[in-house]
Amino acid sequence: MAAAAARQHGVIAIGQLLDLGLSHSGVSRRVTGHRLHRIHRGVYAVGHKRLSREGRWMAAVLAAGDGAALSHLSAAVLWQIWRGRVDTTDVIALARPRAIRGFRVHRCRRLDRRDVTVVHDIPVTTVARTLVDLSDVLDAHQLANVIHEASFRRRFSAAATLQASARASGRRNLTVLDRALAAHAAGSAGTRSALEDSFLGLVRSSGLPEPLVNVTVQAGASGLEVDFHWPEIQLCVEIDGPGHDRPSTRREDARRDRALRAAGHAVVRFSGTDVQRRACWVLTTLGAAIQRQGLSSAAVTRVEARPQ
Repeated sequence: MAAAAARQHGVIAIGQLLDLGLSHSGVSRRVTGHRLHRIHRGVYAVGHKRLSREGRWMAAVLAAGDGAALSHLSAAVLWQIWRGRVDTTDVIALARPRAIRGFRVHRCRRLDRRDVTVVHDIPVTTVARTLVDLSDVLDAHQLANVIHEASFRRRFSAAATLQASARASGRRNLTVLDRALAAHAAGSAGTRSALEDSFLGLVRSSGLPEPLVNVTVQAGASGLEVDFHWPEIQLCVEIDGPGHDRPSTRREDARRDRALRAAGHAVVRFSGTDVQRRACWVLTTLGAAIQRQGLSSAAVTRVEARPQ
């Protein structure tokens, strides 16, 4: 029993215990004697219930039944392609899931065996299938960042992703995946922070043209990555978080801006406070910059003063 649980990050399912020769009453005695600790219905921790993250993931997969696998953002974390905070465990299951406290089960009518693998002894959706599933919970630019991370770690295949998408035909949000793939192909790294998501949300809500996100633009002999770029009018927007208040960072920002200006780009900088608390001013300033650049793509502007 201990050896079987050790291979599964400290947890074991009732079916496995029965296969080892224990009876239901034998399981109950071990629960009473604190040798087994109930985590979910039919799933136990062996010896103690202080589970690792991987142990909690494995317990959820076992509780969801045969054929279940870690999925969605939990799978992205396991694959190391999502940096954001994840507060729950996501599992995909073939059977109609009952309500299971402690994690979220996504029902799937058919899960092709090519879309599931094992990582660190945990059944998990492949990177390609994970990208398909994430189209239900992320927008295109957030998903483009997941693709960027997967590509950086050499875990992304456009062909495999398209094949997984085809096997999931009928899904409502596959256009999100298509847009994310197109953004990645255009060089976008997607949004990397809540501030960038908020700024992009402002742009969308205002009806202003949507920019490329976290792309490299040519500045002299080298390329510089900018947060947002409107290539048709050579406009760059940078969103400065708290770290940009440091003198060394401000000097580096100024150097980058000079290089971008010299290459013919306009540069507009907004602070995080601007985005979070001065949305109207941000949109007015951005709209004016877009209009000005549309009239003359060689114009250069930079927002220096902050509204009081």
